[in-house]
Amino acid sequence: MSYPLFDSGFTLWAADLDARLMERFGATARLLGVKSRLLLDAYYGGDSISATLARIGETIEGLRRG
Repeated sequence: MSYPLFDSGFTLWAADLDARLMERFGATARLLGVKSRLLLDAYYGGDSISATLARIGETIEGLRRG
């Protein structure tokens, strides 16, 4: 699927997600190594910030354990 070059809705969504990641992990999605494609797929797939945060959190917690 192709995505628009610029979408202010996505920009705001990603900024809110980064703010929540900073609160929880002390780093942004980029610093945590989250692929931008995952974020685009989540946003355009209709996932909420909470659902995306949970998915990223599960991945990070899994990496910490193993």
